Amino acid sequence: MANNERLTKRVKKMEEWIASNESGPTLNNFNWLIEVISSNDRRMGEMDRQHTMFRELFQEFMQIKELVDDWDEFLKEKDNAQKTEEESPEEEEE
Repeated sequence: MANNERLTKRVKKMEEWIASNESGPTLNNFNWLIEVISSNDRRMGEMDRQHTMFRELFQEFMQIKELVDDWDEFLKEKDNAQKTEEESPEEEEE
């Protein structure tokens, strides 16, 4: 019961604050921030969908053109080159 009373007081304080700042700059700022966050969330969702679609199209292209093995070999070469570069500075210091 105490929790209910405490929550009721909080809601009343929030309602009073909203009533006193109904058309003020603070409430406008909050509304703008909520709108920006919502917009960014929609854009991130769209970017994620586009990324997933591109990844699926790329995979399909690689399979159709039978380039998967070439791609894997390319990645291994890049990985080996990176490992060699990481090891080289240590050898030079000695």
